[in-house]
Amino acid sequence: MLFVILIMIVGIVSAQQMNSVKPWQYHSINNVGLLEGETGSAFQLQTINGVNNKSWFAGVGLGLDFYRLRTIPLFADFRKEFGKNNNKIFIYSDFGINFSWVTDQQKMNYFQNDKFHNGFYGDWGLGYKVMVNRKNNFLLSLGYSYKKTVETYTNNQIYFPPANFNDPGSQLNDQEQKINYSFNRLTIKIGWEF
Repeated sequence: MLFVILIMIVGIVSAQQMNSVKPWQYHSINNVGLLEGETGSAFQLQTINGVNNKSWFAGVGLGLDFYRLRTIPLFADFRKEFGKNNNKIFIYSDFGINFSWVTDQQKMNYFQNDKFHNGFYGDWGLGYKVMVNRKNNFLLSLGYSYKKTVETYTNNQIYFPPANFNDPGSQLNDQEQKINYSFNRLTIKIGWEF
């Protein structure tokens, strides 16, 4: 009798463990996207790693953004899923820092002493998640993306003082100039979550 009770208790505990869902689960999301804005089209790549609990997800992402000036966005990613089916609608919000990594080809369009500085990165949108199996999902999303970077350069101006006996000659006057770039883009991404 004791043996039968012990077998029943082990069976009940095992069944409860199999039916219970872990509250925190690790996920990796990898996206390829197309950016479309006023200055043309470009590709982007992203990898986002984090944890989800029920319908919420929080993670950290890193990417490559080739729009106008190549940059590396490092950002926090937050997602919320809606629906009780395997396929779900989700919304997402990304924000972080945009690190400048200008290509040699892009540098040829600017002066030699130009410097590009880091700026804000943001991406907001909605998407649809299709369950492939228990651990893999296909993602399709549409959103708005914003990236900012700053260019600084020195503008060399020659100053000619009035001619007199104390004339030191022409002087080189360096003035630092700053250009703020703000890129507003639409983005469409396909991704894989595991």
